[in-house]
Amino acid sequence: MEAKQIRRAFESKGATISLDRLLPTKKLPPDVQKSKRYKEAEASIREVDIIEPPVVFHKKDASGNYLLLDGHMRVHILKDLGRAEVFCLLATDDEGRLLVARRSV
Repeated sequence: MEAKQIRRAFESKGATISLDRLLPTKKLPPDVQKSKRYKEAEASIREVDIIEPPVVFHKKDASGNYLLLDGHMRVHILKDLGRAEVFCLLATDDEGRLLVARRSV
């Protein structure tokens, strides 16, 4: 039986990226800041910082921007807290949206 090669979903190293270079792939509800989930995530980030880094895909154009595949709420919270950058996991392709869409925070 021939062994299948499994493609890695992420680069072996992540990167610290400016928040203004992250392009969201979904829109958060306008009242997201009032939700229990948002408040809990904000308290966690204030206390221990980011536990699960956002997942991004580097666009293959000259802009230098990244598609934000997972972590929209975390990035929103960081912006509200006045942060300028965040450490991210680098997806190997933008198909990662299909894998992480179900659990995106």
